Amino acid sequence: MIAPGGAWPRVVTAALEGAAVLAALSRARVDRRLLGLAVTAVAVTVGTAVVTALGGRSRAGVADVIGAALLVLVAIAIVLEFRRDLTVTVQSVMAGLCIYVVLGMLFATVASAVSAISGSSYFAGRQSANSSDYVYFSFITLATVGYGDMVPALRLGRALAVLEGLMGQLYLVTVVALLVSRLGWRRPGPP
Repeated sequence: MIAPGGAWPRVVTAALEGAAVLAALSRARVDRRLLGLAVTAVAVTVGTAVVTALGGRSRAGVADVIGAALLVLVAIAIVLEFRRDLTVTVQSVMAGLCIYVVLGMLFATVASAVSAISGSSYFAGRQSANSSDYVYFSFITLATVGYGDMVPALRLGRALAVLEGLMGQLYLVTVVALLVSRLGWRRPGPP
């Protein structure tokens, strides 16, 4: 969020997201084929970010779409790791909160992709936005704070904002609340 504008911070972000995916999947002890697929996805994501840094707004949209797919893989890896544990622990509650953060990052990436692919400004009254703007807007929307200093100009952007706000609230009042309420509780195993 504090990265300067430009294409090269996108490469660093892609590399960090890729490292997070690989770390989460290796921790989750997933099948080798899925891990191989993830390594390939990370390589494609970082490669696309490098190509984007060398020029092209539409390429930035493609890089964002691929980055969003990586973020989905992070959430899947977290769920795979903690679905096996029959006890709700502080770690599993933190995993639930991590998915909430990934959800905010996912919507920020999708908003950036929408703007880059459409060639239109995502926000009303702003010619351009950087990754910091998208992340800020995403988390303000996800938490339903809604300061109103940034407003989506595109219809698709408004629809995404509504979806994100609903998902943010439903996720907190269902998944996180359920995890916190069952902290220390042990699920019954199979008979």
